[in-house]
Amino acid sequence: MSTVSSSGSSAAPVRDLCDLDAHALLSGYAAKRFSPVDVTKAVLARAHAIQSALNPFVHIDDDDALASARVSERAWSAGLPTRPLEGVPTSIKDTALVKGWVLGRGSRLSIGQPPAAEDSPSARRIRAAGAVIFACTTTCEGGWKAVTDSPLTGVTRNPHNPHVTPGGSSGGAGAAIASGCGPLALGSDGGGSIRVPASFSGVFGMKATFGRVPQWPMGVHYSDFSHYGPLTRSVADAALMLSVLEGYDPRDPYSFAPAKPGAFLAGPLPLAGLRIGVTEDFGFLPVDTEIRCAFREAVAIVAQAGAEIRDVPAFEDWRPTYRALWRSRGWQTLKTLPPEQAVMVDPEFWREAEKGRLLSADEVADAHLRRIGYRQQAGQMFEDFDVVLSPSVSVLPFEAGKTVPDSSWPDWLEWGGFAFLNNLTGQPAASLPIGFSSTGLPIGMQIGGRSQDDVTVLRICETLQGLITEGAYAPSHIAAKLAATKQS
Repeated sequence: MSTVSSSGSSAAPVRDLCDLDAHALLSGYAAKRFSPVDVTKAVLARAHAIQSALNPFVHIDDDDALASARVSERAWSAGLPTRPLEGVPTSIKDTALVKGWVLGRGSRLSIGQPPAAEDSPSARRIRAAGAVIFACTTTCEGGWKAVTDSPLTGVTRNPHNPHVTPGGSSGGAGAAIASGCGPLALGSDGGGSIRVPASFSGVFGMKATFGRVPQWPMGVHYSDFSHYGPLTRSVADAALMLSVLEGYDPRDPYSFAPAKPGAFLAGPLPLAGLRIGVTEDFGFLPVDTEIRCAFREAVAIVAQAGAEIRDVPAFEDWRPTYRALWRSRGWQTLKTLPPEQAVMVDPEFWREAEKGRLLSADEVADAHLRRIGYRQQAGQMFEDFDVVLSPSVSVLPFEAGKTVPDSSWPDWLEWGGFAFLNNLTGQPAASLPIGFSSTGLPIGMQIGGRSQDDVTVLRICETLQGLITEGAYAPSHIAAKLAATKQS
């Protein structure tokens, strides 16, 4: 139990400050039970304490974070107007520009580069909303795979079991949120890179409709796959964060106007009468037995709440299409590098991306045409369903530092396949924790929605979180377990 007394705050005991979500922090600030400085100091201490065990951060910015927290503290203590995220500690994945930080993207190519001169749109909006940006989270090189390790930053580990991966490529963000290092984290998702770590780390993560959250600078080769979005411990926090992140930016030609004011903060949506599409495998994806069982139990709870459960028709396997597009674009990214830079790139990334060189123009063109077909098929699917439920990932978290669970998997694109459809179509999709395996590893459920109907996805997820994950673990328990393991 934490007792806060600094900065004129009440000395009444509260829950561990690192366990509180953004909504609880904002309420506490308003009631003067604790201050942004109290919370930021607690989060920074937690972040430093877990860094050696989990490696979720590229760097932790104590000085700037505390300076920002003091600004927010003055606003709350003086009763001045406050912003939506006033004083809430937030981390940024190392794929977005943050003014004063070097953009590394997990790559040794960033060594010696100057700090960014300005924020990306996401970081700028988070900062303008009053958040305390305190750390940069790890990713694999260029976000190329669904686990988190890189030649630049090493291996990032799972708070639930440091021997296994937290997923990726936003694995640092997932590990940070799960272990209580701030309630909000910005991630990015070009092929499950928010949803996989959300599932593996036992947190909530969502990529909104493509274009909902603007991107700049844009990675040209993957720009129409990639989305930015939140990783949080509560769906309500993700909705709050997306209400800050969304909206048009002239530097992103795909971005569009924001939703109506307050739309993202509408709250839970009753399930009675909703048409919920359900599939365990889309007709072709492999699924671990424990994941399948947990998913069935979650669907049963949804049915008991009055939703109309319908089976989703089988799809064609979209993984070959995604694989062809991913590899061809990977090769386009790498082929222009001079030899002295090429040798600095993650060798595994190079080997996979180089396979794109072997693809013919016809093969790549066919993949683009199939992608259009998937968009049409998915659009038609949501004429029958309000959302579609499936597992988030085919497998449970596996050994950290590996890209596949074992030699039976040809590549990560094989086991990460649940995520890819929504990257190919640009539709909104989230991962919500639904339980744990027999060995204590998190399991997630994917919730996909129709294009631009992000609000319905969030509202249903908020309802599901109350039904399925009430009473989930507290981050302080994980931190205590890590500390005990370190001491032993």
